Amino acid sequence: MGIWRSGLRKLLQWPVKRMESKLFIVFLFLILLPMGVLSYSSSERYQRSIEKNTITYVSQVSDMMISKLDDYMEDIKKLSIIPSYVDNIMDGLLLSNEYYESLSGKWNAGKPGSASLLEQEEAFEQFGIGGKIRDSIYFLNTIKQGTNTVYLFDQYDHSYSVVRGGGIRSDLEAVYPMWKRLASEAHGRPVLVSTQEVAGPNHSGQFVFTVVRAIIGPTYKQIGMIAIDANVSVIEKFVADLDKDTRGTTLIVDNAGSVVFDSEKKYLGQDIKQSDLLTQASGKEGNFHGRLNGEPVLTIYKQSPNTGWKILISIPEHELAKEAILTRKVTEWTAVLIIGFALMISLVLILALTRPLRRLVKLMKEVQNGNLEVTFPVRHRDEIGLAGNAFNRMIQRVKSLIDDVSAAGQRKREAEIEALQHQINPHFIYNTLEAIRMTAVINDDTEVSDMALLLGKLLRYSIGPGMETVTLAMELDHLDTYVQLLNYRYARKFRLIYPEHPMDTDMPLMKLLFQPIVENSVYHGMDETKPGMDIRISYAREGADHAFSIEDNGIGMPPETLQRLRARLDDCRSEDKGRSIGLRNVHERLKLRYGEAYGITIDSRAGIGTRVIFRIPSQ
Repeated sequence: MGIWRSGLRKLLQWPVKRMESKLFIVFLFLILLPMGVLSYSSSERYQRSIEKNTITYVSQVSDMMISKLDDYMEDIKKLSIIPSYVDNIMDGLLLSNEYYESLSGKWNAGKPGSASLLEQEEAFEQFGIGGKIRDSIYFLNTIKQGTNTVYLFDQYDHSYSVVRGGGIRSDLEAVYPMWKRLASEAHGRPVLVSTQEVAGPNHSGQFVFTVVRAIIGPTYKQIGMIAIDANVSVIEKFVADLDKDTRGTTLIVDNAGSVVFDSEKKYLGQDIKQSDLLTQASGKEGNFHGRLNGEPVLTIYKQSPNTGWKILISIPEHELAKEAILTRKVTEWTAVLIIGFALMISLVLILALTRPLRRLVKLMKEVQNGNLEVTFPVRHRDEIGLAGNAFNRMIQRVKSLIDDVSAAGQRKREAEIEALQHQINPHFIYNTLEAIRMTAVINDDTEVSDMALLLGKLLRYSIGPGMETVTLAMELDHLDTYVQLLNYRYARKFRLIYPEHPMDTDMPLMKLLFQPIVENSVYHGMDETKPGMDIRISYAREGADHAFSIEDNGIGMPPETLQRLRARLDDCRSEDKGRSIGLRNVHERLKLRYGEAYGITIDSRAGIGTRVIFRIPSQ
């Protein structure tokens, strides 16, 4: 404070005769410096915020992409075990082994006149063994999208395949010894071979990754091997949207440092273990600033726990700073305008050191107390008259700004409600689609069609425009549809129990209130030891409010878990977003729409169940 006083004293001692000039210089100093510092710090803080939000968003999206890749690789590995359970394939391989074993003594004894390899193959085809194997594996090529070719090998290194779009790779004889060694060492477990560039029959280059697996016979001995080539274009489908959103590039490497996928297609199949980019990407996940192709980039990386593949997403720094630079320019120009306006008002006030000024100050005090219905009477067109006009215009502007702020607040409130309402959709869609996928894999029947129809109804209801408020009948119908989908997945384990007393089904209420709460009960409260779960909905009038209760007989929660859950609901800054996202969504939307007095309350007992209660006011 002493330094500021000393500086201000020296400033006032400048050889300026007029008091107006001195005060103007002081105001100029006091306004220009803080506004400049504020503008600069705000711009820097905004740029850091953009980078932080980008890292958070890319990390979340990379988690989803890793999950999709892991699911796809798991499907390929499951595909590789099918021959061990298909009798036609195993019988064909056993016949092939027996046939070539018999030939080893008959035609390969080193005697003159031994049959040629072509004669052996022709004799083999006469027995029809090759055709039987090819017929039995034909369907393997069409099970999973993205697979180029499926190869089967017997114990005597003879391959069988049915040509698909990719054709037979020209280097099959060269890579077969490595495949055989990896499959034998794995003893029946699938082995993932990283991306390689191969040439088809027409010499067209393509990149594939391969899953090899030993085929174990009924006697627990290896009777052959399967190899599945999958085109990297499958990965490109997962990555394309991400690169479009981030305006960056994606690189996927395996544990050995070999490039599995590169969105720029510069390093596919190459070993980049010693590259600076991969050296900095140590650990399971993280981010760092570096250079790619001579350009500064921000790289976010994450490793899959299943495949061990590491995904590196590099975003050019100029793309990150683009919005920050624009915001900085807008902030600077805004600061200039604000400073100019403030200096103008300051000059008017400085020059108005007369009795009318005190009257003006009195009116300003009334405005400060909340009275905006005041007017300064302008009698002369002098400095005081200008100040009076400025005061009157300011009052009108304040009124206009208050109206604008009120309208903007209302629009923001509606936008927040809509955003929170749609926040739950990706989480629900993911769970539902997973249920459909698992049903399709396990049952392979028409239930998928029914589930897709139900899912369509859910989506149309969830994201349909112009339906912020619905009737109770529509909300309960949506809940019925959701529980039907759950019962497809969990074999009819869930039962909805409605109130015994009739309810007003035409009652208006917010959309998506019941389903997120029931979803939370299902995924966090289901007791595997019980044959099923009852979800009971109750209704009562509490004064002027409608009160609803959703209660389950699941596993419940101990007191400490319940206390943490209640704290997460009320703490909007909590970073624990994975669990209870549905409850939190409903809680925030109720408060935004109806006020802080509303929301949800939770009671639970371990081993007994959980009850969630919410109220809405009468319309």
